[in-house]
Amino acid sequence: MNKSVWLILCVILLATLGLANTEPVMPAIETVLDTERPKDVDILLLRNGDKLTGTVVNENFSIRTFYAHIVIESKYIAGINLEGGANNIESIITVNNNRFSGFIDDAFISFKLTNGPQLEIRREKILKMVFRQRPQETGGMKWRQFMQLKNGDYFHGQILTKDITISTTYAKIPLDFATTESITLIGDANPLTTVKMTNGDTVQGILETEDIEIELDVGSVIEVYQDRIDRIFFKEGYVPDNIPSIVMSSAAAKGNFILVEKGSFTMGDTWGGGDSDEKPTHKVTFTYNFYIGKYEVTFDQYDAFCEATGKSKPSDSGWGRENRSVINVTWWDAIDYCNWLSDKEKLPKAYDSNGNLLDKDGRITTDLSKVVGYRLPTEAEWEYAARGGNKSKGYKYSGSNSVDDVAWYDPNSGGMTQEVGWKASNELGIYDMSGNYSSSAQTDPYDNSDSFPMVRGGSWQSDAKFTRVAFRFYLYPPGYSSSGLGFRIARMVP
Repeated sequence: MNKSVWLILCVILLATLGLANTEPVMPAIETVLDTERPKDVDILLLRNGDKLTGTVVNENFSIRTFYAHIVIESKYIAGINLEGGANNIESIITVNNNRFSGFIDDAFISFKLTNGPQLEIRREKILKMVFRQRPQETGGMKWRQFMQLKNGDYFHGQILTKDITISTTYAKIPLDFATTESITLIGDANPLTTVKMTNGDTVQGILETEDIEIELDVGSVIEVYQDRIDRIFFKEGYVPDNIPSIVMSSAAAKGNFILVEKGSFTMGDTWGGGDSDEKPTHKVTFTYNFYIGKYEVTFDQYDAFCEATGKSKPSDSGWGRENRSVINVTWWDAIDYCNWLSDKEKLPKAYDSNGNLLDKDGRITTDLSKVVGYRLPTEAEWEYAARGGNKSKGYKYSGSNSVDDVAWYDPNSGGMTQEVGWKASNELGIYDMSGNYSSSAQTDPYDNSDSFPMVRGGSWQSDAKFTRVAFRFYLYPPGYSSSGLGFRIARMVP
């Protein structure tokens, strides 16, 4: 297979802290309301400029939206915006990235200061509230149907209304959720409705059902009047591309993934001084979005695969397992892990026994858009993600021009791997990548004409040069393993 095509076995920039739990149901929202969520305290930002840390004591918060009155338990909340703005609209962002806006009823916030007294603070004094990240905070959530409203709110839940009917010029059609992809509503009273079916058919008519009842994934059951609704998506776990923040299907989220949105970048040695195989630089364009692992695959995750399949566990070289990146695995081991995870999530496998990519029907393909299951990223995907995707600030290393900020490498690693996530992330929130080719512009590049996988990213034993986002070198044969090699996985957006 071609160097740019062999889906990459990333060299380990083995880093840090990472997953206290290696397989959450959904990815944690690390930044909310432009503020990083700590792991040990809640934050109050006051209107006078003060910042308080401690614990929000309120068990729940109540918000009156323009479509329902909703009570949300504090354990489901990532942040509350009381800033108001020109329209005096406040909002709650939940841990599963749902947004509810309106007016928050609670007159006082009970807040226990870190190593201090408990305060009762009037809501008018508060600008924002940021809730700490909590272990398994999204545990048990399933990400069911998705509803977007005309005011910009959005949320997941189970639609309880069973008799949704569309009146067309030729018939009244009851919707079968299993064969309905989405409905879009246009207008106010008796809104014109466009229904898209899973087979590609479309139906236009009037939505006869006035109220849609939905059980929110954060607990409440509400009824939303038809003229408040923009779109409803019936595929469980689906999130449209225009929704802000990092969200994905429940299957993809289990590995703790980051959304990389489509765009273009210049691939190769854009700073000068690089090796010959980093040249010439060339433009690469992605026409699709994809997910890539927020961290490398850890020993906890890989050991679970070994236990489930009877495969021998790889050595940790005496450095420890758990949240450290798995090492001493081959390219074949990596794609076996991908196929196992796909099976576990009931997704079509991405690889056959010879390492060829497969489409959803099990046919060999070179079209990445047809590959549904978990796989290794291509070189181009890896470098685009390492550079920060369409949010790139042009850093030499993944997330910084200072290698020590983002990478464990020879001078600071202590001669071993470290837990994932301890160093700073890059612009997309991806950790430990610091560290792709053709001479012409390319779109969605993938090539399978070479015989060796490509290694990217540098490792704990590397010099700084080898951790640049443009650096690349061949792996030995696909059966080769070492203490400096691990991997990160990817998949297409459903």
